[in-house]
Amino acid sequence: MFTPGKRFGLLAALLLALTLPASSHAQTSYDAQSPAWWQQLEQQIITSLGSPAERIREQALQHVVFFATQYGDKVDFYEAVPRLLRIYDGGESEARRVMAVAALHAVGTEAAMAGLQVRLRSERSERVRHLARLALADYYRTNDVS
Repeated sequence: MFTPGKRFGLLAALLLALTLPASSHAQTSYDAQSPAWWQQLEQQIITSLGSPAERIREQALQHVVFFATQYGDKVDFYEAVPRLLRIYDGGESEARRVMAVAALHAVGTEAAMAGLQVRLRSERSERVRHLARLALADYYRTNDVS
């Protein structure tokens, strides 16, 4: 049987697998990018989170999860937190809220987790509530925040 932490890890791995590049060569090419390139990427993804096109917002959510998880030392999506929370708030589908939870967890800031915790109280889906609790538990256990 999986513990809650392992279940979240498996879910995060599954979400991450959906966003991974098709080859390891594609990932290696990111390592050589300049700091200016990373800053431009951050801004482009943050802007895309506010797009009126649903598919663009969906891809931006996937990019936040991928880049924050794989290149957290090169990107900082702190500025994306308000948009991620708006996506969560406006997410009529459970799947959209799950992706928003994954992105907020990947960003991993206190502001992201505090915003998620506030929204947890009114979440109508047991699945999303459970995932959000796992994300919060992982964040606070990992960061030893008192």
